[in-house]
Amino acid sequence: MSISKQSNTPKGLTTALVAFLIWGNFPLYFKMLVEYNAVEIIAHRIIWTFVLLFVVVLLARRWAGLLQIAKNPKWLLLTFLAALLIATNWLVYVWAVTNNQVLSASLGYFIQPLIGVALSMIIFKERLRILQKIAVGLAMIAVITQVVWLGGLPWVSLLLPLSFGFYGVIQRYTPFDALDGLFLETLLLLPLSLLWLSQAEVVSSQLSFWLSSEIWLLMLAGPITLIPLLLYNISAKLLQFNTLSFLNYLTPSIVFLLAVFYYHEPFAWQNMVVFSLIWLGLILFSFDLLKNKKG
Repeated sequence: MSISKQSNTPKGLTTALVAFLIWGNFPLYFKMLVEYNAVEIIAHRIIWTFVLLFVVVLLARRWAGLLQIAKNPKWLLLTFLAALLIATNWLVYVWAVTNNQVLSASLGYFIQPLIGVALSMIIFKERLRILQKIAVGLAMIAVITQVVWLGGLPWVSLLLPLSFGFYGVIQRYTPFDALDGLFLETLLLLPLSLLWLSQAEVVSSQLSFWLSSEIWLLMLAGPITLIPLLLYNISAKLLQFNTLSFLNYLTPSIVFLLAVFYYHEPFAWQNMVVFSLIWLGLILFSFDLLKNKKG
């Protein structure tokens, strides 16, 4: 299947910005769930996101669009792969936040756009202009500085960008819109989530918990997950892949600020260098977008 070259649109930029701003503040929510097992939290994210999507699909009567999957079974396989990738991304991130590894998660999302840009050039044959190349170069220097400072690359910082980068690629290959695609992904993961919760010795395996007021905090994972992911999926079809990838830097920048100034994780001059290089790259990249804006 061939993929046509995508042009940036104002709607795509807006939806992407809002999505990344919400994701950047995710630690505030997941820090409230530190008493729960990370897999347990992800199981609840899948369940409540599916429930919310089911209501939306039911009210909107969107069943006809979902029947497309019967026309080509490979779309079901691609959707299942996307589901596994996004579930992996969720799990790694939640584990990092609840285990005081917020800076490692931030590093992972710093690296993520670089992987996205590489994928855009290899798979979608997109090309970078000179200012975009300089911006990516600054980001690469920032990542190298962070890696040298940490003395290596944590597994959290590797799995986060790889899982989300390939998830974005699959989104471009499937024929489903944002809502239908996410509904199918959570539907495919729902049996695994319910089975795990019923077998694992966790809080949610107790009937009394499902009848208590504490369940509401985990139920919030549905809308909190759904809103930014839908916005991302929409923007993935309205922006060039390298533009979408670079805008990812908003998320780790916010996470970085929370880690240092709110959660008081260790701060050094290297952090300031990384932060400054990232934002300088964002300024150059944004300037290039405005300069080459069509219409």
